[in-house]
Amino acid sequence: MKKDKVFREFLKCVRRGRKFEAWERAHWNNELNSAAEFEAPTQWEGKRGRVDIRLKLEEDVQTILVEIKATNWDLLKEHRVRPTALRHARQIWRYIEDHLNPLDVIPAIVYPSPPTKPGCKEEIEEILNDRLIQVVWREEYEV
Repeated sequence: MKKDKVFREFLKCVRRGRKFEAWERAHWNNELNSAAEFEAPTQWEGKRGRVDIRLKLEEDVQTILVEIKATNWDLLKEHRVRPTALRHARQIWRYIEDHLNPLDVIPAIVYPSPPTKPGCKEEIEEILNDRLIQVVWREEYEV
C-alpha cells in the first residue's frame, strides 16, 4: 500500500501545480495583456513544447516568455535546490532559442512563494538571474 500513498502524494502535488497555474493565468487575462498567448507552441531541435505564457509587445519588438512553476522549495533537500533551478533555466532557454530572431526575448519564471530556508531564495535568484531569467515570487506581489 506504500505505492498508493506515494501516488496520492504525487496527485496532490500535480493538483496544487495546476491550481496555481490556473490562478496565475487568470491574472494575465485582461485588457492590458490582451496579446498574451497561453500554452503557446514552441519547437527546439525538432522537439515540441508549450510556453505557459507568451506575450508579444509589437511596439517594442519584444517577446516575454513566462514559465509558471509551483515548486515548493522547502520540500526539496538542500542538495536538490541548485539542480532544480538549473533544470528550470534549461527549460525556459530551450523556449527562448525558438523565439530569438528577430525579436528580443525577456524570460521569466513565476513561483508561488519563496523558500523559507535561509539563503535558499538568494541562491535560486542568483542561479536564474545569472542566466538572464527574471524571478517572480507571486506571494510578494499584490494582484
